[in-house]
Amino acid sequence: MSSLLPLKPAAASIRDRALTPLLVELDDDDADEVLSALSSTTARRLLAAVYDDPRPASELADELDTTLQTVGYHIERLVDAELIEPVTTWVSAQGREMAVYGPTRSAVVLFAGAERTESKLSSGLRTLVAGVGVTLVGSVAVQALWTARRPQVRYAAPAPTAPEPSVAEFVASYLAGPGALVLLVGVVLVSLGAVWTQRRV
Repeated sequence: MSSLLPLKPAAASIRDRALTPLLVELDDDDADEVLSALSSTTARRLLAAVYDDPRPASELADELDTTLQTVGYHIERLVDAELIEPVTTWVSAQGREMAVYGPTRSAVVLFAGAERTESKLSSGLRTLVAGVGVTLVGSVAVQALWTARRPQVRYAAPAPTAPEPSVAEFVASYLAGPGALVLLVGVVLVSLGAVWTQRRV
């Protein structure tokens, strides 16, 4: 009876395994482990080799022209960093099982800086609305202080009790007083600041 060894089933391709890319920001906590695992030229060549064709450690050692111990060390570090993983098992001619290593992700991308998750227009509008809101609150506070500090008319007899001003009276007073001026100047400054900021981004 003929031997069925060696047995070398094909490893599924990156597309068949539906892998997604690994995005690692340099400021991220995971960046240290990934960069440490890839700090060696041998480790980087090993990772590139398993992307080309998943293989066991012995074949990777032959491919990289290095020792099995060196490849085993780097495989362990790359597995710990979740950059490669066993994707299938081969059986050698001697009947030993060998793990075949392949990538865990479709690509590994290291990047610096934050990704823009919103458009310049929505970011600018949010800044403008927030600035106008703060300016409106400030202008109402200025108007209230100005109204409270206006000189009061002194009466020889007890002053008649004036009714509380209505909303319409407050708005009319606001438009005629410094509150409206503060609001107008604030809106102009906030608008200019938002436009300047968006042009710099």
